[in-house]
Amino acid sequence: MSRCLGVEASRQVDVEMRTLSVVSQKGGSGRTTLSVNLAVAAERAGLSCAIVDLDPQASGWKWSQRRKSEAPEVITAVAEQLESIQTKAAEGGLDLLIIDSAPHADRAALLACKVADLILIPTRASILDLDALKPVLELVEMARRPALGVLNGVSTQTSLDVEEARDAIKARGVELHAAYIHERVIYKRSLIDGRTVIEAGSDAKAIREIGGLFAAVVERMGLEIPAGEVAA
Repeated sequence: MSRCLGVEASRQVDVEMRTLSVVSQKGGSGRTTLSVNLAVAAERAGLSCAIVDLDPQASGWKWSQRRKSEAPEVITAVAEQLESIQTKAAEGGLDLLIIDSAPHADRAALLACKVADLILIPTRASILDLDALKPVLELVEMARRPALGVLNGVSTQTSLDVEEARDAIKARGVELHAAYIHERVIYKRSLIDGRTVIEAGSDAKAIREIGGLFAAVVERMGLEIPAGEVAA
């Protein structure tokens, strides 16, 4: 069986690898949380997946070190290595490569955008987060890659700020994921021992949120779920 970035691929098919770059210039947007949750959703759906952690804090890599499972593999890297990592991953039979970009790093974010088949832009519904969208959208425009915004960390108590944020994002010309990712304890709690909301299995609403976002990503990137597999 082929190996991709050191982890065995789940299947061998003649399918072009896809790259998803999760990009935000503001810390606390939920990049890493969404990256690891989407990666596990991909693995559960029968896709081989790996994460490239560009953040100097290496939160994604540290999460992987707490896991009992080897998949998905997480490696740390600098943005200048992305093209060679992509080549190796594709040759190894990987289906999906997720790049967890770094905040406050224009060059790294731009390189992550340029190698992406889809750019996922998580943002919270605060004015500070919305202000931080402008430089990200400039990078997306420079990279000339499709992008999808997602409102993350949304309050389960009120939707007032969310409605304003949604309108503001759409006014910036960004396609927005139809559903929201809400602020739920399980998103943080599951990371403690290297799991995700799907693996924790205790919050059906969170599982549906990740499943819906994963389905949107799969559709936009043209990924095929293996026959007989069901996405989370």
